[in-house]
Amino acid sequence: MERRLTRRALEEWVPKLAAMPTRERAELPGVSEGRAGQLTAGALVAEAAMDLFGVDQLEICPWALREGVILRRLDHLPT
Repeated sequence: MERRLTRRALEEWVPKLAAMPTRERAELPGVSEGRAGQLTAGALVAEAAMDLFGVDQLEICPWALREGVILRRLDHLPT
């Protein structure tokens, strides 16, 4: 699975996602039924963040925020 998101891909996908019913978005690879309703909003936020920071590409982490917080805490534990 591709782990990079480009501005070009977002510009292509945002209108498509907005036009799709939630049940159809849930059938896309990597999109769970529980997240399908949030997908368009997330894409818009990603697009706005890319505009704000002037980046053309993002690297996607396969883990959630929760795992990132745990890993950060583990990095700061004494060895």
